[in-house]
This record gives sequence, structure tokens and C-alpha cells, in this order.
Amino acid sequence: MLIKGALINMNVAGRLAFAAQGAFFLEVMELKDVIVVFPVKETALSLRALIEKNGFHVSCVCALGTSALDAAQHTTQGVMVCPFLMRDMSAAELAEQLPNGFDVIALSKNGVEQYMGNLITLPLPMDRMEFINTVAMLVNSKSSFTRRAEADGDYISKAKQALMSIKGMSEMQAHKFLQKESMRSGKKISAVAMDILDRLA
Repeated sequence: MLIKGALINMNVAGRLAFAAQGAFFLEVMELKDVIVVFPVKETALSLRALIEKNGFHVSCVCALGTSALDAAQHTTQGVMVCPFLMRDMSAAELAEQLPNGFDVIALSKNGVEQYMGNLITLPLPMDRMEFINTVAMLVNSKSSFTRRAEADGDYISKAKQALMSIKGMSEMQAHKFLQKESMRSGKKISAVAMDILDRLA
């Protein structure tokens, strides 16, 4: 059990420094485990060290998406960190095959972006603050943060259409805007979509 994110093991100075980074804190709750999936061992271990340094638990490090899927069978929820393309599958394929309760953070070095219910893409070189804030948001969420109920899809589609029509965004830009706003505000994407529709009404 962790209290307010990773703060239980930090001194006062450490807590202030961590809070200054804009990390997301929730009250007493169980945090999800993180599974790191990277083909290069050194990169995988560096990511694990960065994540654990910020107070989150990495339960598994593996090289293949299939290994990550196997690991997911031993827990009810979690967060996967992986490259956009793995040796045996893409991050999108991994996200599609994971059970409910899992989110995927895909690191893309070529600027390739893909958006779906339980997948967030972050560019490389990595912005460490953005990465840790994203990990913090997802491990603190009580269920899959980005996955949505079918009923919410209408709000998201309408919000994307409104952004495309009024702001001149492409569909991908509109989806990315919704995801970034959800991370900034700590709200689910469907709630952000409803807020946008209310503002534009």
C-alpha cells in the first residue's frame, strides 16, 4: 500500500521536488504494477530504474510482446511500457490483445503515432517529466484509464469532429489533443470530450 503515489518513502525535500514535477497524486490506494517490454536489455533496465526511482513498482522486464501478454495473465491490471514496434508485434497489437485493466505507453522514435482506447504514444527522445507523469496517471487510475465504455465513444467522436471542423485539426491531431488534455486534467478522455462539446455548444 502506498500513500499519495510514491511519497511514503520520500523525505520532505524529496516530496516537494516530486510534487514540483506535476506528478499526479491520489489518496491511499493500491498502485498498478508496471511491465517494461524492450528488446534491448540495457534500455529495458534503464527504464525500470527510472520508473522505480520515482516510486513505482516494475513487476516484470521482458523482450517480447508475447512474454508481456503471458505476464499480464498473472495480474488483474497494469501498465505496459514498450517501443512502438517490438520484435514480434506492434504496440497497437499488444494493446488490442491485453485484458481489460491494462494500458500501454508506446515510445516512438520515428514520430509514428497511433491512438486507440488503451494506448498512449510518447515521442523519443523522451521527455522524462512527461513520461513519469504519464506513468503516474496510469498506475494511479482505479481501472484502465484510457479504455472507455462503448457509450462514451459517441462523445469522443463528436468532440473530434468538432475539433476538426472548428480548429482545422486532422483526426489524429484531434485524438492526440484529447489524450493530452486528459493527462493534463486527470480526467478520462470521454469526460474531456464532453467538456469540449459543452464549450463549443
